[in-house]
Amino acid sequence: MKLTCCFRRAFLPLLILIWVAAFFGYLGWKPGFAYNAQRYFEILILGCILCVGVTLTIRFRWGRIWGGGCVVLLLLMVLAVWQADNRWLAFREGALYLALFAGVLAVAKVRAHAGAASFDRAAYTGLVLFSFGCSLIVLEGLLLSLSINKLDPRIIFGAFVNVRVLAELQFLTLLLLPAAWLQADSIGWRRFVALTAVLWWALLLLTGTRAALIALPFSLLVLFLTAGRDALQWFRVLGAQFIGGLCVFLVMRVGVAHFLGQPLLGEGGMSFARASSSGRLELWWNAWVHFLERPWLGNGPGSFACFSNQLVATPHNLFFQFLSEWGLLVTLLAFALALFIFIKLVQHLRFRPECSVLHYSLFATLITVVTASMMEGMITGPLQQMLIVLVFGWALQIFGGERFFLQVASGSLGYRSIRLLLLVAFLALTLWGVKADLAMQRELLVSPDGKVNLSYGPRFWADGHDYCPGWHERYEKR
Repeated sequence: MKLTCCFRRAFLPLLILIWVAAFFGYLGWKPGFAYNAQRYFEILILGCILCVGVTLTIRFRWGRIWGGGCVVLLLLMVLAVWQADNRWLAFREGALYLALFAGVLAVAKVRAHAGAASFDRAAYTGLVLFSFGCSLIVLEGLLLSLSINKLDPRIIFGAFVNVRVLAELQFLTLLLLPAAWLQADSIGWRRFVALTAVLWWALLLLTGTRAALIALPFSLLVLFLTAGRDALQWFRVLGAQFIGGLCVFLVMRVGVAHFLGQPLLGEGGMSFARASSSGRLELWWNAWVHFLERPWLGNGPGSFACFSNQLVATPHNLFFQFLSEWGLLVTLLAFALALFIFIKLVQHLRFRPECSVLHYSLFATLITVVTASMMEGMITGPLQQMLIVLVFGWALQIFGGERFFLQVASGSLGYRSIRLLLLVAFLALTLWGVKADLAMQRELLVSPDGKVNLSYGPRFWADGHDYCPGWHERYEKR
């Protein structure tokens, strides 16, 4: 009995050790380009999360509607992948979505296993430190830009590939900071959370990301209409954090204008008042035309990058992305399930008195993510996807905690063995695919004469057009 218990405790570390050793042993060290390195380590971490999910004895009770809907959705996704022109590109995209969904379930299981207090403390700590670290990176970029007497967003936000990436990370974390402050267990930590929130809001204002003007107010309005007066304390803390961030932002603008000798409203920074759509309308129209070519099961996941003539890999709208790549059937069913989840979340907030400030933060964050995904490539970047796994898994467990239960060990050996075999097969296929993809990347990104052929339209690796024949022909003509 003791031997069996010791084996169970050692199995998860052993499984993760084997995965990490196989990963680096087969693939080598990280790729040189920063975005590829992010995706590389995302795959590594996601594999570790899947190992945790397989070994835990916590089960999730699906329910008839949710379980049946997910089974039908999975079958439709398989059909969409099978009929795609490039099946590997489509399979890679579909497998990523499935891995992210499994990661969400694994995070929810970890919270159920570890306990709410321990998990929440660790999650708050990680998110606050992550937000503070990103703030320092942007401030460093700002100082570097000022050192050459200019305000260049490419330098200020250069560590995030694109300024919108930073804003998307803020959408996933900002609305969790009121709960982190309210549930802080010490004065010092509460002050640090307040400092982080103030800096985080100030830098969001500095980005001038216009999606924030829609996504954040809309999510706060939905939360207020749903929770009403019960969430007033949460709103007060959020308001104080925002006002503090606004003050810091104004001080930054005045200081920068004075240092550069420019008028306060001079050019050189990002602005919420930009009049153009930044090409969004054209991308959405292209996606619609792409959808009409194969309306039912789409043109294949990941195919929009090959269809577009622009340096983009997505239409910057989740609905149009699903329509053009997955087709009408997958899109309607996926959004119907999302609507079903939204209704359940609203019912939970309205009719359950035990809701805490964490419920409000997670609910508002989920609404913000979905809303922002209608204007940006919110779910396509490595950092955003990892935060989505954390936040969505956190929300799944806190809103659906009654669906998680402890599985009886004596009756689960066969079930767990099947899951383990599926995981091993999936991870082995992942290693093979990553090696093949990165080999192609090395050929595409650097030509024999040393010229870099980076399209800079990242969807999966650095080049979102890595499996697009049309883009290959353009590079060959150069």
